[in-house]
Amino acid sequence: MLRPNQCEMKKRLLTSVFTIGVFLLMVTCATIKIAKQSDGSILAISAKSSGIGLKGLGIELTLVNIDTQENFVSKSLSPLSPHSIIQNISPGTYYVRQIKVPLGNITYTNRSDSVRSFFGQLIIESNSKYYLGSYTGTRKVGDKNAFFLKLSDQSVPKDIRARININTGWENGDYIKLCPADNKELIIY
Repeated sequence: MLRPNQCEMKKRLLTSVFTIGVFLLMVTCATIKIAKQSDGSILAISAKSSGIGLKGLGIELTLVNIDTQENFVSKSLSPLSPHSIIQNISPGTYYVRQIKVPLGNITYTNRSDSVRSFFGQLIIESNSKYYLGSYTGTRKVGDKNAFFLKLSDQSVPKDIRARININTGWENGDYIKLCPADNKELIIY
């Protein structure tokens, strides 16, 4: 026969195991489905953030077609992934209208002209794979609301390559890098 303390510990253990199971199920089911569609292209970007004891993964990017004003918003590969993609982008000339970067429970957003000039014009062709780079974001001590985003790496991470190649059949051809030309910082408030 179990003592009262043992019964309570068993209930807590079962509750914890159930909670972990539900969390893993949600993370598994929440991954984005990647599929090649018609003559559309795919664009990927990565970001990791830190500052004052907080961590963040990922970036949300809004891309706008200059001619048609059609918007494309990136989606994270999974809730805990630093990588985001935009699928089925039609050919054309684009600019980045907005970026959102999470840091802990705060999301930093920049929708100003500085975002547009930081990334420049992006020319997207049909059936191509693009990579905007891997960025590091930091919130420095003393800068209350300022968040700094900087290009840290231009090489395409292996997990992005694997996920896109497996699910789209785009194993041939390399990524076209659309990283900003110089190593400047983008300030986000």
